[in-house]
Amino acid sequence: MAGVCGAWLVLGASGASAGPAEDAAPPEGTAEGSAEAEAKAPPPAPTPPVSVSKVQRDMENGMARLGELASDAKRDSDLVRAACVLDKQERAQGVMELATGELLVVRDSGASSEARGFAAEKLGAAAERLDDLVEQAKQCVGDKSPEESDDETRNEVEEDPLIPIADPTMPGRQPPVPPPVDDGMPPSVGSPSM
Repeated sequence: MAGVCGAWLVLGASGASAGPAEDAAPPEGTAEGSAEAEAKAPPPAPTPPVSVSKVQRDMENGMARLGELASDAKRDSDLVRAACVLDKQERAQGVMELATGELLVVRDSGASSEARGFAAEKLGAAAERLDDLVEQAKQCVGDKSPEESDDETRNEVEEDPLIPIADPTMPGRQPPVPPPVDDGMPPSVGSPSM
């Protein structure tokens, strides 16, 4: 039957297992059971060249950097920035939980080379995701209101140089028109009956 590889893949919350069981018998009536087929079978795929200890160290450094960013945001009393950084830190913790399972698979000597290779790929992807989260956390911007960003309040006034010469607001000058005379009597209103 062409096109059937006979492999299975199970994904779960704790990780993945891939490939048929190594001790599984081939289906009856196929040539795969013969020694000839075993000699022609390609060797198992080697584990990609991923330095597990380097990836683990980088991920731990990324988590430490996220912790520093979170404590800086809390210390600055910037709630918006702190919430943003804490969100990235929580996401990174989820990535670390997944990566821990993959580290165990990669280091398990009893795991097949296919399973270890797949776990190494997932570990590399988790490391990239963690690096992205650290960069996003560095870009978190808080709510800087004008009062907090600038401690000095400035009042700037632009004066028009075309103020009239006889400016009534200028002290020491006589206004060009005398003020009205107040005789102390209320104004009279004319009545239509008068």
